[in-house]
Amino acid sequence: MVNYNDIAKLAKVSPTTVSHVINETRFVMPETKRRVLEAMKKLKYQQNLLARSLATGRTHTIGLVISDIRNPFYPELVQGVEELAVKNDYNVFLCNTDYDIEKGLKSIGALIKRKIDGIIVASSQVDSSIINQLMDTDVNFVLVDWGKRNVGVDSLYFDYRVGIAEAISHLVSLGHRKIYFISGPKTLKTAKIRIRNFIDAVKKHKDSNLDYKILEGDHKIEGGLKAAQKILKGKVLPTAIVCSNDLTAIGAMKAFKAGGIKVPDDISIIGLDNIALTEIVSPALTTIELERYRIGKVAMELLLNRIKDKKLPKQTCIFKTKLVIRESTSQRRNDN
Repeated sequence: MVNYNDIAKLAKVSPTTVSHVINETRFVMPETKRRVLEAMKKLKYQQNLLARSLATGRTHTIGLVISDIRNPFYPELVQGVEELAVKNDYNVFLCNTDYDIEKGLKSIGALIKRKIDGIIVASSQVDSSIINQLMDTDVNFVLVDWGKRNVGVDSLYFDYRVGIAEAISHLVSLGHRKIYFISGPKTLKTAKIRIRNFIDAVKKHKDSNLDYKILEGDHKIEGGLKAAQKILKGKVLPTAIVCSNDLTAIGAMKAFKAGGIKVPDDISIIGLDNIALTEIVSPALTTIELERYRIGKVAMELLLNRIKDKKLPKQTCIFKTKLVIRESTSQRRNDN
């Protein structure tokens, strides 16, 4: 079995220097580090991860907690986290809360017991109990789109205001005046924020005399389906609908198609997320884009910085949203 002495002899350095290179416990000059790495490669050295963990106090693993592994919103975010993690020699444990706070608490507890180096929480079910659980430990963590800002932790947020305002302006420019909003579960902070941003955007068009209504969904296709079926039972249909996410919009489109209502001829629909499915569905969905890959990458960058230096000031990063216009919105028909 290849050991530090074998590597040191081939690289013409001390075994201590080899240890510093492998365990990243001290700065080593680039040329010296290169020789050590080349020697490791020639000797086909296989690192003992347990030994490295004992030497550095790090496991080189992080946890990523998400709401719903079935939701196409998450793959790009996970990709952003994982690509940077792999580049920095970190493994990622993925935990799915399935929109359940208790499951989220158990997942985070299990990750902490594994002595991982940090946790990225990208679940919309984050509440004070989860924050307290994290802050009661020495674990490094980053929150993604929690809802509250400036809470003294590393965190990232989507600024929904711009994208939602663009969506309402777009609909108004097309002649729509009766606009409904299908939200996510109203127990979620992020759902409440999107509702508030929708209302604020509507109120900015005072001169247009907009009529609006809010229906509750569940951020799933089924929720959009049920909300749209409820709309179909009304005496007068809205001419446009903005949805709290793309899955909701896709569910609504399915219900309207079954009810004989054409999108966008009879009703315009806008989603939020810009998942890959939005370009595949017919008609292609107009939606509000969130930079999921980038926010995953930045979340991992923040976590790596925190792991390296716990004394760094806490950071808050805000990502803007924008409207992507496709085929599911059109000019309001005169007979609507």
